Amino acid sequence: MRPIIFMLLCTVHLTSWAQIDDFHTDIIEMMTLRGDEINFSLAYHDVFPKLKRNFAKRNVDPSAWENLQKDEAQAVAELLEQSAYAYRQFLNRSEINELIEFYSGSAGQNYAMDGDLNPQEQKEIKRFFKSPTGLKYRQKSDSIAMTLDQIKSDWSSALFKQKMRELIKGGYLNN
Repeated sequence: MRPIIFMLLCTVHLTSWAQIDDFHTDIIEMMTLRGDEINFSLAYHDVFPKLKRNFAKRNVDPSAWENLQKDEAQAVAELLEQSAYAYRQFLNRSEINELIEFYSGSAGQNYAMDGDLNPQEQKEIKRFFKSPTGLKYRQKSDSIAMTLDQIKSDWSSALFKQKMRELIKGGYLNN
C-alpha cells in the first residue's frame, strides 16, 4: 500500500511542478511583451558606471570590462525569472493569459512602450482596463511595482557584488 501512495504523491507533485513552470513561463512571456526585458537590460548596464567609479584609480583593462558584461543575457533572464513571482503573488494564470493577449496586440504594445495611440487603440485599452482582469491589474499594480522594485534592487546589489568580486579576483584591487 505504501508504494502506491508514494507513487501517487510523486505523480501529483510532478504534475503540480510542471504547471508551476508553465505558469511561470507565461508570466515571463507577458513581461517580455510589456518590455520588462528591455528595462532589465538597462538596469544591468546601470551597474557598471558604479563599478567603474569604485575602480577608477585601478587601471582596469577595457577588455576586463567587456568580459564582465558577457553574461548580460543570463543575468537579465534570471531577473525575469525572479520578477515573475511579483505577478504570481497577485494574478492568476487566466489573468496572465489575458494580459498576454492584451500586450500581444498593437494597442497593448503601444501602451507598454508609451507610444502614440490611435482612437481605436485608445478604445481597446479602455475596454481592457474596464474588464475584470484590467480592473484587478490596476488595483494590484502598486503592490506588483513595489515587489518588482525590491526584487530588482536585490538583484542589482547582488550583481554589483558579483562583478566586484570578479574584479578583485582579477587583481584590480591591488593596483
